Amino acid sequence: MTARFALFRAVATALLAVAVIALASSAQAQSLVPPKPASMKGYGGQKPIDTSNVGKRDPNARMLMEAKELVYDYDKEIVTAVGGVDIYYDGRTLQSERVRYDQKANRVLAIGKVKLTERNGDVIYADQMDVTDNFRDGFVEPLRLETTQRTHFAAAKGRRENGEVMIFDRAAYTACEPCRDNPSKPPLWQIKSKRIIWRQDEKMIYYEDATFELFGQPIAWLPFFSSPDPSVKRKTGVLGPSFMKSSDVGYGIETPYYWVLSPSSDLTLAPLVTQHQGVMLKGEYRQKLIDGAYEIRAAGIHQLNSDRFNDKVGPGRNDEGLTVGPGNRDNRWALTTKGDFDINERWSWGWDINLLSDKWVRGDYDLWGTGPEAVSTLYLQGQGDRSFFEARAYRFYGLTRYDRQDRQPWVAPVVDYDYTFEDPVGGGELSLDFNATNLYREESDYARERTRFRPRPDNALVGAAGTYSRLSGDIDWRRRFVDPIGQVWTPFAFARGDLIYTKPDYDSSMPAFLRNEQDLVARGMAGVGLEYRYPFIAVAQGFTHQIEPIGQLILRPNETHVGKLPNEDAQSLLFDDTTLFSWNKFSGYDRIEGGSRANVGGQYTVTADSGASASVLVGQSFALFGQNSFDKIDPTQIGPDSGLDTKRSDYVGGFTFVPNSFFSIASHLRLDEKGFDLRMAEVEGRAQFDRFQANLMYGRYDKAALQGYDDIREGVLGGARVFVTEDLYVEGGARYNFDRDAFDRTQVGFGLNDIAQCLSFNFTYIREIDTSSDTVRVSDVNNKFLVKLDFRTLGSVGLSRNSRSSVNPDTFGSN
Repeated sequence: MTARFALFRAVATALLAVAVIALASSAQAQSLVPPKPASMKGYGGQKPIDTSNVGKRDPNARMLMEAKELVYDYDKEIVTAVGGVDIYYDGRTLQSERVRYDQKANRVLAIGKVKLTERNGDVIYADQMDVTDNFRDGFVEPLRLETTQRTHFAAAKGRRENGEVMIFDRAAYTACEPCRDNPSKPPLWQIKSKRIIWRQDEKMIYYEDATFELFGQPIAWLPFFSSPDPSVKRKTGVLGPSFMKSSDVGYGIETPYYWVLSPSSDLTLAPLVTQHQGVMLKGEYRQKLIDGAYEIRAAGIHQLNSDRFNDKVGPGRNDEGLTVGPGNRDNRWALTTKGDFDINERWSWGWDINLLSDKWVRGDYDLWGTGPEAVSTLYLQGQGDRSFFEARAYRFYGLTRYDRQDRQPWVAPVVDYDYTFEDPVGGGELSLDFNATNLYREESDYARERTRFRPRPDNALVGAAGTYSRLSGDIDWRRRFVDPIGQVWTPFAFARGDLIYTKPDYDSSMPAFLRNEQDLVARGMAGVGLEYRYPFIAVAQGFTHQIEPIGQLILRPNETHVGKLPNEDAQSLLFDDTTLFSWNKFSGYDRIEGGSRANVGGQYTVTADSGASASVLVGQSFALFGQNSFDKIDPTQIGPDSGLDTKRSDYVGGFTFVPNSFFSIASHLRLDEKGFDLRMAEVEGRAQFDRFQANLMYGRYDKAALQGYDDIREGVLGGARVFVTEDLYVEGGARYNFDRDAFDRTQVGFGLNDIAQCLSFNFTYIREIDTSSDTVRVSDVNNKFLVKLDFRTLGSVGLSRNSRSSVNPDTFGSN
C-alpha cells in the first residue's frame, strides 16, 4: 500500500485489535428483499454468478484427454500424457505439463503447472496433484485456490475428502485481490492458520491456531474460529460487533447474533452491554411472504443508573420549562414495525408503526437513527390508469425538546381520491378531487417566539384541542386553445364544497383565537378564469430565445368563515414564482383562496445548441375585487407577512441556469413591492463532475411576528465530496446560522471504498449545536464520531462515540 493509507492503517489496526475475535466468527445477513443495483466498482457491482447447476453430476460422464504425446502401458493399464495436457471429465477441467493416469488404481497424478477448474468455476493451482479419476478425493501440494466469489486460499498441502471437505495445512485465506505490480506482496488482510477446513456440505470454514494479519502484520491470535462459506448470503451465527461511547450510557458493545429461521425469514438478536446502564436487549425479525414483507424491531432496558440523565433537567437552565431528558425513568424501550403488501397489481396496503417509552431513548442508545419526529401510519393505496386512492391513519410523536405529546394529533382517517376523465368534457379536461380528514388533539398547541428560545405569550393557535372533521370535494375543468398567430388561451373553471365539524375543548387561551363552540359548517367556493400566454421564439447564432408574457385572471366570491374554523393543513404559505399562477395559493384544504385576482408575469428562456439553458420568470399578483383572503387571519395567523396581503403583492422571481450536465443553479426571490427590500431568497447550486460532487444552498426569510418569527431567518448550507482516487474519498459540510453567528452544524469524513476489492473504511465526525434532542442548553455542542470497517465475506465492525461540551453563551458567536 502507498503512503496515503498510513492514517487508515493506524486507525484500522487499533480498532481491529479489539474487535477481531467477534468479527472472525461472524455470519452474514442479507436483506430478504433483493438489493438495489450497486453503482460502485468491484464485487458490489458485478452480476451474480449462476450456480443453478453447481454440484450436479452427470452419471454418464466420460473422461476426455488431450496432449501432445500419449504413452499407453497396456500391461499396467497406465496412460501417460506429456505436453499441454487437458483432461475433461463431468464438467471439470484438469491442465498440466505431465499427467499419469493409473486405470487400475483409479488415480490421476498431475505434475507441473497444474490447474483444476471445478464445475462451479473455482480454480485450484498446484505444482503436484494426486486425485481419484473422478476428481472427488485427492492430495495437492502446494496449492492456491481461487473461488468464483473472488476469495483466495493458499496452503503448503491440501487434500479433499468425500468430495465435499477440503483440508489445508499451513494455510492462508483472504478476500483481497493480489497486487498486480507485486503479486508476492501480502494482501491487505489475511488469516493465516495451522489448518483450515472448508466443509462445503455445511457451507462453513473452520480455522485452527489462526493469526489475523493487517498490512502483513499480525494483530490478533485465535485458537479456533469459523466463518461462513463465501458463497453463503445468509448464515446463522455471530455478526460483527459495534462499539459506542456516550456520557450517560458509558462504553457499550453490541454483538448481534443472526439466526436464519427459514428461506423467507430471519431473526437478529443484539444485546447491547453498557458500562453504566446495564444490558439493553435488541432484536429484529424479518419475514417475506408471497405478496409482501414485514419486519419488527424492538429494544428494551432496565437502567441501572437512570439518575445519570438527571443533569439534563433542573433549575437555572436557560430553557427551563422545556423537557430536555428522560429524567429518572428506569424502564425504557422502543418498538418499530413496518410492512408492505400487494393485494393485486393495483392495490396495496401496509403500516409503519413507531412506539417509544420516551422521546430521548433513540438518541441515548443510537436506535435506528434519530430525527425530529417518529410517525406511525397505516395505509391502503390504489392506483388506476387515471385515478388514485389512498386512505391513511397517522400518529405523530415529536422527538425534540419543544414537543409535548399531548399536543400531537391523532389523525384517522385521511382519505384522498383523484380522478381525471379519459374523454374530453366540453372539449377540455375534467378532474375530480376528494379529501376526508378527521383528527383529535388532547391539548391545544400554541406558537411562541421560535428563534431565540425566550418565553413569550401565545401568539398563534397552530392546533386546537378537540375534534375536527372535514369532507371536501373539488371539480376542475380546463381547455387549451392556440389561435392562428400562436397565442395560447386556457379558460378554466372550478368548484369546491366542504362540510366541516368542529368541537374544540376549551382552555383559557383559546377565546383569543377561536370560539370554543361545537359547530357544523357548510362552505363552498366556485370560480372561473382565463390564462393567456404568447410565446415569441427567435433563433440566432446558435441560440434559441423564447419570450413569453403570461397573464391570468380569476373571478370568484369571498372566502367565508375565515377565523371561525381551525386551520390544520394550510399553515405553510410560501409565495414565490412557483405559486404565482396557482388557483389556490394556500397549501391545504382548510383554507381556500377567495376574492378575484390577477396574476401577471413574464418568462424568458434561452437554449444553446450545446444544450446549455437559462430561464427567468418574474411576476406579481393583484387583488382586484372582493375580500383579499391573505389579509384576513385565522387562528394560525397565516396570511399577513406573506407578500399577498396587500392590493399589489410583492414581486417574485425565479432563475435557473444549466450550462451543462454537470452543473446547475436555481434561485427564488421575493422583493417588497414598494422599496424592493429583500423579503425571501432561496439559492441552490449543484455540481457533479467525474470525481467531485458539491451542493450549496442559501436561504433567507423575513420576519413573521404573527407566526412567532421575530427575527430574520438566514443560513447557508454547503457540502462536497471528492474522490481523491477510485478508492479514497473525503467529504465535508457545514451549516452557518446568521442569527446565531455560528456554524451550528459541521461534518467531515473520509472513506476508502472496496480497497483491493475486499475492505471498506468510513470515518465521520459531526459537530452540532442544539440538536434539540439530547443537549441541555442551546449553547451545548454535541460531538459524534462514527467509524466503520467492512471486511468482505467476514462482516463489519462499527464504533460510535457521543460527547457534549458547553460553550460560554457570552462567546457563543465566536464558536
